[in-house]
Amino acid sequence: MSLAQFADEITWCAVCWSKNNLHIHHMMQGTGRQHDRIGLIRLCERCHRALHDGGSFAVTKGHVLAAKREQDPDYYDPAGLAAMKHRRALSYEPEPYTWNILRERRRHGPPMEYLAMAINSRSKGARGERDAAAALNEICPHAMARRGQQHSGTETSADLVTPGMPRLWVEVKRVQRLNVHAVMDKAADQSGQLTPVVMHRKNQEEWLLTMRLSDVVNVAREILNETLSQD
Repeated sequence: MSLAQFADEITWCAVCWSKNNLHIHHMMQGTGRQHDRIGLIRLCERCHRALHDGGSFAVTKGHVLAAKREQDPDYYDPAGLAAMKHRRALSYEPEPYTWNILRERRRHGPPMEYLAMAINSRSKGARGERDAAAALNEICPHAMARRGQQHSGTETSADLVTPGMPRLWVEVKRVQRLNVHAVMDKAADQSGQLTPVVMHRKNQEEWLLTMRLSDVVNVAREILNETLSQD
């Protein structure tokens, strides 16, 4: 994607939501500066200047990282960003916004494009979960996979519930770019005594199943038990 295409697609400041005097900021400067989308973010002139120069309206790298996750979630990749400078990880993490930033957001209001993106993202997530459940049930019919939040009404449930393979915690991601380690870490934190697995795929590609190597035996046992129950 060219810088012009990125500018045409993202038309608001990721930090304060202003739509005026927009710049493209490269999140990795110096020798790591590239036009890769994972390192690009739209900032207004004021937020861009505050990031570089500080002042009373301070914007930090942590604020920008948090804003990237909101504005361009399919290309939020801290590990990939660090790799641009041959590092294993960034030296900073997403930070909560200051009251100054929140005040500016209230003043500008959420961009319509941002609200539409959020609605589309939820709809896309639901479609991805239904698609994943159907794919899993086609291979393992007695898994009886179905969407988790649809039935539990809670954000802390797994994306898929699999009564036929009750020891699995199944997360679903249908995105073009995926930080699979971050997704797996979150699933492991939420799964309790269950074994976390991640079903993921890009557009026009087949579903992939990712698990920790230490969980291979547990996952195989669930699949074998489910398969034997069909005989």
